[in-house]
Amino acid sequence: MKSLYIILSILSVISIGNAAKILCVFPAGAHSHYTIGYSLVKGLAAKGHQVTFASPFESKESIKNLKTIYLEDVQKQAEERFSKRSIFDIVNVPALAMIPLVGDMGLWTSEVTYSDKAIQTILNSNETYDAVITEAFATDALQGIAYHFNAPSILVTTIGPSIWTNYVTASPSMYSYMTNPFLAYTQKMTFCQRVINILTAFLQNSLNVIYFFPQQDKILHKYIPDAPNLYELIKNTSLYLFNSDPVLNVPLPLVPNTIEIGGIHIEPPKKLPEDLQKFLDDSKEGVIYFSMGGNLKSKELPQATRDAILRVFSKLKEKVLWKFEEDLPGKPKNVEIRKWLPQQDILAHPNVKLFITHGGLLSTVESLSRGVPVVGIPVFGDQALNMQNAVTRGYGISVPYKEFTEEKLSSALQEMLGNSSYSQIAKEMSTLMNDKQVKQIDKAAYWIEYVIRHKGAPHLRVAAHELTWYQYYSLDVILFLILIKIVLIKVFWIVSRKLCKRLCNKKQTKQKKN
Repeated sequence: MKSLYIILSILSVISIGNAAKILCVFPAGAHSHYTIGYSLVKGLAAKGHQVTFASPFESKESIKNLKTIYLEDVQKQAEERFSKRSIFDIVNVPALAMIPLVGDMGLWTSEVTYSDKAIQTILNSNETYDAVITEAFATDALQGIAYHFNAPSILVTTIGPSIWTNYVTASPSMYSYMTNPFLAYTQKMTFCQRVINILTAFLQNSLNVIYFFPQQDKILHKYIPDAPNLYELIKNTSLYLFNSDPVLNVPLPLVPNTIEIGGIHIEPPKKLPEDLQKFLDDSKEGVIYFSMGGNLKSKELPQATRDAILRVFSKLKEKVLWKFEEDLPGKPKNVEIRKWLPQQDILAHPNVKLFITHGGLLSTVESLSRGVPVVGIPVFGDQALNMQNAVTRGYGISVPYKEFTEEKLSSALQEMLGNSSYSQIAKEMSTLMNDKQVKQIDKAAYWIEYVIRHKGAPHLRVAAHELTWYQYYSLDVILFLILIKIVLIKVFWIVSRKLCKRLCNKKQTKQKKN
């Protein structure tokens, strides 16, 4: 017993000695984004690191080694900005228009984050940090926080590798199969889709270079005057963590300092509240779980859409558990509503047959981790792409919100309830997704600690950032080779012409002599 105590004491000292001070800033007002950040910092705190986590969500949970800071100003301004219209209205925004919309939102987020009183207090403090983690969502100026504290810059994104991230990581951008998230194309694009995809990429890159990067640079130097230019900060990014998984998303080429940690927020099933446990246990015919996520509110669905959904549900023998944020008059007897539901724990119940979802990445990850197939009603962002992946792989059916009808929803439910292949594929995908060498939080923590140990780990960064765009694509080399080819052809033509002329002259001279 005494030996065990000595060993534990030694391990404790080692753990304290390796502990790092880490600042994590997640300014997005979307709860799904907060979930990823909070899961990461909880895991880092559990490993003994002293973590400060700043976000526009208040946390009432007390966790050892974790200090939470409420970005009150960010939250208030976000409520003012986004309360004027329903998020469901975004469905009418064309895919191409989403590019400047996201860019503008990124500028706004960078500005209000820096100006928040809590962030200003942090920046003006005498604190030191071993690493600074910031959420990356078109908010490049926030990398100045890491520069301010002379700490390695680590980025986390709630999506997977894409054109939105490759300019930071310098991972290969192969537009022949790497699609823009807003276009919702599969990797096997038609010729026309590849044309649209590459033109969309050109538009986004052009807008970034001409407008959004210079504006982000202005915000950066407004609050961090001594910072280098934005491009220097971008190329010195130490680590990029993606909320993606090749099983769920698609396999893509990644450079060494990019790590996929999709499913980091997944936890073992916990005991359900008694009323929910009884409801699920007693539903022998099965349960359909329905939630539109944290940002989209079911109560904001148009009345006609809501009524159509209820008519579909009323014809089912299965019970429906619906996350609905207020009372729902006229709901059928087989429909049970709650303002909030423990989604991961519900999806783990064996009586849950399928999940009706908006197609958000976190919800998709949670459904697959539990082996539950999905019927998606994607509205905006990457939701359509997530559902397209689900359809392609055979564990989901998509009913896009802008194409929604009562008949389409009914048909999708009947198809999935009557065809066991969806459930079977979801279970197979769950096995693949859960087959990990280590837990995702352990993977993330290892690489964060690695970057801290090795002073930013510059040896992991590729040289692509040192090249101009035409050098990166070898356009100068290609042009040079084309010119060489043209010169050689020209020389060959001139020489051939002269030889032919000389031969002709000799032939004519010989004929005259004869």
